[in-house]
Amino acid sequence: MIEDDLHIFGKLYYWDIFKCIPFLLAHLPDQAHLEFQPVPLPDSEVHQIYSGINTGDGLWDTQDQLPTGATIVPVICASNKTPLTNLSGDKHAWLQNLTIGNIRKDIRGTPTKPAWILVCLIPCPLKGAKNIDQAWHSTVGTVLSQLTYLDITGPGLKWDCADGFQRQCYPLLAAWVGDCPEHVMVAHVSSGSCPMCEIPNGGLMGHSTFRPLDNSRDQHIHSELLEDNTLDALHTLGVHPIRNQFWQYPLCNVCPPLAA
Repeated sequence: MIEDDLHIFGKLYYWDIFKCIPFLLAHLPDQAHLEFQPVPLPDSEVHQIYSGINTGDGLWDTQDQLPTGATIVPVICASNKTPLTNLSGDKHAWLQNLTIGNIRKDIRGTPTKPAWILVCLIPCPLKGAKNIDQAWHSTVGTVLSQLTYLDITGPGLKWDCADGFQRQCYPLLAAWVGDCPEHVMVAHVSSGSCPMCEIPNGGLMGHSTFRPLDNSRDQHIHSELLEDNTLDALHTLGVHPIRNQFWQYPLCNVCPPLAA
């Protein structure tokens, strides 16, 4: 049951993600499509080409912060609220799916390849409810709670891989796939605010010179404002006066890299 001190959001049905992730790592049909370390991808002029999560600078930076021999397992989640009925009850299903960045992106995006796993059905509050963000974050926090206990300085998790080897794996939340309303909930900003930068509500779209949001910086600022109960300042920033669930995940950036 997903609830807080004031609301009951509904029943939650979900899979253990520490069974789903090893399943994807050891899935034999994907044996030739798995990558276990960041790879350089230069062009003919030795310029870096960015074509997937394993070629990005973020994965290289993360690898440097982990023990020698560590294998990063980038956890990619996706969520979407899907209407089931129209004009007859307004029923919805809110799905959360999971895959890993070790599987090549062209395989992950192929409908005939089982690279995504449905890990939970997010409870849908009644139409017009004001606690949708709390329901969403409570659900995500429950489903992904095991990722918060990962010790990035420890030995990791010993998991079997499809190539027959056993590796010391570090599953880290790396990206969230969704539309704009989903990204707004990930960043925990108010409706109409930008989840990517500090452009004011109603500002012109297009190239922006406003400062991008940054988890390592903004988490500290927002936490201090919450502790001081300075709610007006948070509302001015367009941020909900509640701790963001994603602050507790190691080496996770709530802002642009996560809302990818």
